[in-house]
Amino acid sequence: MGEQIVHGVSAAPGITIGHAVVLDLAPNGEAVTLSVAQRAGEAKRAADALGAAASQLEGIARDLRAAGRAAEADIIETGVLMALDPELSARVESLIVDLGVNPEAALREAADQTAAELARLSDPTLALRADDVRSVGRRAAACVAGAAPTATEGVLIARTLGPADVAELAPKAKGIALAGGGVTAHAAIVARSLGLPMVVGLGAELLEIGDGEEVVVDGDRGIVVRLPDVERIALARAETERRRLAREVAVARRLEPAQTRDGHRVRVLANASTAAELHEAMEQGAEGVGLLRSELLFLEAPAWPTFEEQVRVLRPVLSHLQGQTATVRLFDFGGDKTPPFLRGSTARGIDLLLEAPQALQTQLAAIVEAGGDTNLRVLVPMVTSAEQMQAVRGLLNAVLDGRRAQLGAMIETPEAAGAAQAISGVADFLSIGTNDLTQLVLGLDRERSKTAPVLDVRVLRLIAATSDAAHAAHIPVDVCGEAASEAGAMPVLVGLGVDELSVAAARVGVVRQWVRELRYASCRRESARLLDQAGYASRERV
Repeated sequence: MGEQIVHGVSAAPGITIGHAVVLDLAPNGEAVTLSVAQRAGEAKRAADALGAAASQLEGIARDLRAAGRAAEADIIETGVLMALDPELSARVESLIVDLGVNPEAALREAADQTAAELARLSDPTLALRADDVRSVGRRAAACVAGAAPTATEGVLIARTLGPADVAELAPKAKGIALAGGGVTAHAAIVARSLGLPMVVGLGAELLEIGDGEEVVVDGDRGIVVRLPDVERIALARAETERRRLAREVAVARRLEPAQTRDGHRVRVLANASTAAELHEAMEQGAEGVGLLRSELLFLEAPAWPTFEEQVRVLRPVLSHLQGQTATVRLFDFGGDKTPPFLRGSTARGIDLLLEAPQALQTQLAAIVEAGGDTNLRVLVPMVTSAEQMQAVRGLLNAVLDGRRAQLGAMIETPEAAGAAQAISGVADFLSIGTNDLTQLVLGLDRERSKTAPVLDVRVLRLIAATSDAAHAAHIPVDVCGEAASEAGAMPVLVGLGVDELSVAAARVGVVRQWVRELRYASCRRESARLLDQAGYASRERV
């Protein structure tokens, strides 16, 4: 029999091979109804399993708290309450005693029923707990079956993953494949940060994979391969080993500065939206966060998030950045990131936010509250004019109340790059979003722009103009797009005078190492050569 390919959606890039660790087994044959005499005893076993699941979660939370990750521990402890919820217990008991459902199936089914109810709620914070409840049901079902509470290294196979699963299993995993899930889910964000290949949306067919079966997860193509051939196995193993060695080097050298061989310093920051991402980034030597995407957990929100909801989301990350750079981007709603309450709106980024000034001021207040102990920077998305920055500055000043925060502009459109000199006059820093900039300059769709040629002279000309404008105003400029961690593009960006590179957590170490291998003078010459092809001349280069 040849390879069997299951198609899904890429959630995190990379290729890996490993033995399947199946967290959700597909039903095997017809369910057997318990006899009346068995039901009371099996209901007791299920109740004990919920208690055991609660104890496991308490242990995970305790370990997180001991590691200084109190905010994450708080999230996990919510799962303890779910495991001990009388309503969940009553549903499990009813399924067993009244219908004769076996305890494993009853625990999963009761959790699914509760999760479905949560998912329908208008409160986005509660709706996001649906996966958490399913995770509790799965954990309790494993306790009934006598399964080990933790997985060995391998490829995680499941319908969905909750925060406890991510905290406990993801750091040990080689890759993740989910029957459901989405590219903006908590597990997907963590997978990208840890450099774990991940595919989601694979459907029920994924759950036919047997526990221990060798599979390949191809996060680049969005597929999972059963019965992989020799060539695919060799490729996956080589990629896994390369990633392992690169991380070991990154951690070992995390205290060394990212400095070129001729003494030019470049700050390497992390794109991080969760505490798990931040932890990995810091392990690899990140000097702070250059991009925290604030909108990711609110893409299904029915209304503008409240102050309290936003603080709850931001604190788990920002609480670990005391005294360090923390760059929080304002909601970049619009386009393919439009929540239900904004559907029909044609605006995006700051234009959309300025249409709702009270919501914008609420977000600014939440950011300042959550990031009060950090070197806080607020980043404004899709800026096109100095006037937009001045409007945001006024709202920010109104909520600072003696605290400090820098205000920066994302330069991700040709219009913004053209106005970079004026924008620099009213900003504390600039951040170039190369993904959108490349897309708009070259007329590419959003997916293709992730690997688009940022070295096209039309794009480089705008990056150079932005860098020159920032330096003329004596403010730093960073790049937070994919180009910051591309081997071919990064040296050119450094040569153009970019001061900071903000990259995915899993890429921090390798980018820092690349910087150490460069000569700044050579980077300057190469960037000048490329710009000469475009007929570009700046104040510094003429």
